[in-house]
Amino acid sequence: MRITSTKNPLVRRLRDLADRPAREQEGRMVVEGVRLVEEVLDARLPVELLLYDPAEGTRDARLAALVSKASAAGARLIEAEPHVIAAASQVDTPQGVLAVVEMPKPELSAILGRPDLLLVVADRIQDPGNLGTIIRVADAAGATGVVATRGTVDPYNPKAVRASMGSLFHIPVVSCERNDVIQELEARNSRVLIADQRGAVDYTAASYTPPLAIVLGGEAEGAHPDWREAAVTSVRIPLYGRAESLNVAIAAALLLYEARRTREG
Repeated sequence: MRITSTKNPLVRRLRDLADRPAREQEGRMVVEGVRLVEEVLDARLPVELLLYDPAEGTRDARLAALVSKASAAGARLIEAEPHVIAAASQVDTPQGVLAVVEMPKPELSAILGRPDLLLVVADRIQDPGNLGTIIRVADAAGATGVVATRGTVDPYNPKAVRASMGSLFHIPVVSCERNDVIQELEARNSRVLIADQRGAVDYTAASYTPPLAIVLGGEAEGAHPDWREAAVTSVRIPLYGRAESLNVAIAAALLLYEARRTREG
């Protein structure tokens, strides 16, 4: 099958899957680019179909290998003209391949049940680039998982997926209600730290003993007040220059690597 018209229903479907309601209804997402589709296949996520430009495949051995690997994994292969790929894409410079992928469905209980819990809670974070970077940092630091509470951008937002650089497919990421997370953490006697620029304890002096959840609040409002009652303490990262605050993803990196350092030290 080869698609030559941008009016093909598949193009409309791929565009629709850029929006959260369509993703949640189908349980599927669109992944773009050779690198990210490779990560999907390496993670053994079910790939429904692969839309690709065969001309690009003849010029790019990596793309050609990706097409073969996707076919072996059971994906339906669909050829398309470059202008069709561009019409279906969410990026300015498409790489000649898009995949429709079944979204992972990790269970919150499975993540929280680990005794070495190092959980990242993204609470009311609305910038998809920040959330994707937090997921990437959490993966790099060996965190147990990431929870995105209500009011946080969808982790499967195309910009968040790209910012995660594939980590979204390698670390459990769950979207759920804030109170459900708090109740589960309390029931398991997990400790909760909140990142707060006015926090009570310097982040280098805090205890990161597991099981632990680190809560990162939204760029504008910070963490929801409900977390204040659940937290053991709030931690601050000192600022030595004139900047008013740190980017939330940078704060996540500092806290997670400090947690990792203290656990391994």
